[in-house]
Amino acid sequence: MNCEDLFRKRIEFSRTRTPVLARKRIEFRHLHAFVAVCEHRHFTKAAQFLAISQPALSSLISQLEQDLGMQLLIRTTRSVEMTPTGREFLSSAIRIVGDLQRSVQEVQDYTQLRRGRLRIAALPSLCTYLLPEAAAQFARQHEGISISIVDVMGDEVVERVTRRQVDFGIGYVSSTEMVSADPILTDRLVALGTTDFLGDDTSLKWNELAAMPIIAMSDGTTVRSLVERGCREAGIAPDFALEANQMPSAIAYARAGLGVAILPSSAVVGPAEDLRSVDLIAPQIERSLSVIRTRDNPISPPAAAFLKILRNLRAPPVAADRSGAQSGRE
Repeated sequence: MNCEDLFRKRIEFSRTRTPVLARKRIEFRHLHAFVAVCEHRHFTKAAQFLAISQPALSSLISQLEQDLGMQLLIRTTRSVEMTPTGREFLSSAIRIVGDLQRSVQEVQDYTQLRRGRLRIAALPSLCTYLLPEAAAQFARQHEGISISIVDVMGDEVVERVTRRQVDFGIGYVSSTEMVSADPILTDRLVALGTTDFLGDDTSLKWNELAAMPIIAMSDGTTVRSLVERGCREAGIAPDFALEANQMPSAIAYARAGLGVAILPSSAVVGPAEDLRSVDLIAPQIERSLSVIRTRDNPISPPAAAFLKILRNLRAPPVAADRSGAQSGRE
């Protein structure tokens, strides 16, 4: 698809600067035709280049000259020459045609994922496995797109989206009054600890935590509220032996045998012989994570391609020997 098909660009001259051209409109196709004739110095060759008939080309040039009120070309039987006015006008026409063609090419490169930029804000727990893996696949498939990911707390994910500092965010949102939230994956809480606490079981009931010291994220975090909900639904009064502001701290406490850390499954990755992670059940506490964007901001082609990759990925299974953790709190 050429520029004329994509942009029926109209260039309207200012009435104050050129009163003689009041109400005169010169379209991109007129300028494109003029530049082509000047470059080829021949109507037939220019018409072939533009893929239009010679009469159609002649009509475009005539319309342009009529709108300008000046002769631009001198036609002979063998070639075409520019008038002094035509030579003066050519430089501006070349610049305008070139600028538009470059703009069209940039848009095409962006929509076809040959170049561009993608900015994402996400919860820290997603920045350990899911997003790095998705980003790696995206980078391999679309080398011309630069990608940046910032891990921030839940409220800041929404804040960065509303301030348009990122193309979209991925996180938990309690209200969709100011943003659009499309669910993309479900995260669940798991228990992480040494075999002294978890033994060889593959799951742990919430009421069994009543006899264990719990390592929880600090008050005010999304994870903490989910932990309190699980304890409440299980009918137990939790013993929060330790509170951590950062998930690596919670992991370190668990590794030291100080208790059982309760963390999102998306944050628990990587083998470790000294820790185990198991599903927490009865109840199973889950949270829906969403793609967050402003309501007036459509998903860009790079963002759509990234989210397609992310949807095809699955969170790592919680197994007996998986126990990594991400780099923050949420």
